[in-house]
Amino acid sequence: MIFKNKKKIAYISGTRADFGLMTPILRAIDRSKRLDLQVYATGMHLMPEFGNTVSYFKKEFPSTQKINAVFETYNRAGAVKFAAKFLNEVVKVFSRNRPDFVLTLGDRPEMLCAALACLYLGIPTGQVHGGDKTSIVDEIARHAITKLSHIHLTATEESASRIEKMGEEKRRIYIVGAPALDTILNEKLLTRKELCRQLGLDWQKKFILVTQHSVSEEIKQVESQIRETISAVKNFDLPVVAIYPNADPGGRKIIKILEKEKNNPLFHIFPSLEYKQFLALEREAAVWVGNSSAAMIESSSFQTPVVNIGTRQMGRQRGANVIDVNYNKKEIEKAVSISLNDAAYLKRLKKIKNPWGDGKTGPRVVKILENININSRLLTKQITY
Repeated sequence: MIFKNKKKIAYISGTRADFGLMTPILRAIDRSKRLDLQVYATGMHLMPEFGNTVSYFKKEFPSTQKINAVFETYNRAGAVKFAAKFLNEVVKVFSRNRPDFVLTLGDRPEMLCAALACLYLGIPTGQVHGGDKTSIVDEIARHAITKLSHIHLTATEESASRIEKMGEEKRRIYIVGAPALDTILNEKLLTRKELCRQLGLDWQKKFILVTQHSVSEEIKQVESQIRETISAVKNFDLPVVAIYPNADPGGRKIIKILEKEKNNPLFHIFPSLEYKQFLALEREAAVWVGNSSAAMIESSSFQTPVVNIGTRQMGRQRGANVIDVNYNKKEIEKAVSISLNDAAYLKRLKKIKNPWGDGKTGPRVVKILENININSRLLTKQITY
């Protein structure tokens, strides 16, 4: 049965990472007979230095539309200017195309702006991965989006509990799991040989994966922080696969320092990778070093050792495979050495479970969206205390 009046569900992606995470949910919406998917690409997707990843989006969803706003500078002012331009553009787009419901994810500035625009346009929104605990500016933005949202599609019970403590009505909160696990648990990924051939690696050798992002509150230290990491991983004389950071304040400084290693035969540096490529990379890495949220959420499914550096993921739920260290070469080296050589630690990895879900997030979200009533009761919110 095909429904004549389908609900129009919109999603805006600003980075390669959020696109990869949301793809299982977007595919499930696209398959629904009761929902009509609208997808938009903006921000990093439109920036050549990050590989014009809008092409990934259009390959998956040919009807993808662009919202023309990019980061012109990698500092705090640049983030605000991007947000200002994007907010203006998204109001135009949503006023014209008028979705019935808008999905957001996490804590990015484009998500915050989309939620704010929808609040005043009278369009209900639902946040995926609300209630997660991190730190820095991301923590504040995530919880601001939560308060702007009309339903909450949380990954874990812990996150759902936090949202309820924020004064949100229990009827608005759903535990659906992390969408990344839909791909990890249900889809075929590249084999080690296929992956290494595509990335120019020797499949018989161990390699280190590095993904380190800047921290807005620590911009003055960002260069010294990435230097500590690079210096530490060099000490192991293993191939290193490094991926560009996000277009956040301080990100360009990290890119410049990474690019200094482009003539180092052990370093393989990529602006971006397709999501399923990246998942296979996570799985095959001997150790994953940096401060990525994906390392907190996805890595334990692969039992991959993780060395988590600094404050960016402070307090975030994670698997028992994560070793936390400071921005210090010796601490990073010690943790990498444990990850590569400590028999007891490696044995423990074989028994860990991922706390973030079961691979059924997409169907759960679609069922919620198909059945939700878009009315004044949904749009009218009041704090519960």
